[in-house]
Amino acid sequence: MKQIGELMSSYSLERLFRESIRFTIVGAFNTSICFILYKLFVYLDPWPAYTLGFAFFLSEGLSCIVAHYLHRRITFRSSSPYGRSLTLTLIIYATSIAIASSFHHMIAEVWDGGNFDPFIVEHVSWFFNTALVGVIAFLALRFVAFPPSDDVQDESE
Repeated sequence: MKQIGELMSSYSLERLFRESIRFTIVGAFNTSICFILYKLFVYLDPWPAYTLGFAFFLSEGLSCIVAHYLHRRITFRSSSPYGRSLTLTLIIYATSIAIASSFHHMIAEVWDGGNFDPFIVEHVSWFFNTALVGVIAFLALRFVAFPPSDDVQDESE
């Protein structure tokens, strides 16, 4: 199996661009689901001491399973074994979500933003951290969870 660096350096930028467009479209759909779940968990407040960070963690975690299926079928058109790609996807997402949830908690709940509206700080932080998770996830999913060697051959590519 090729090293990740070799795969990335020999990978067509045009193909990576097409996949990033598909990733963005699938991601926009999944982000909508994630945001609805986030607002639901904020409302339900399952862990009052960490309301926003925990709501972010739960909503991202649940939407990861939906995202895996959609990215496997639509974004990367991969034939990777389902169990292996799901495991790797969850590891990738768990790592990026842990980082982003910590940032979100620190920015939205701990950081004293001075005269900034807490509602604005919370939502700017949510969108920033969702974007951070997206960039990390796209590259890791493409070259680790759904390696190009497992791609379904498609004449349009």
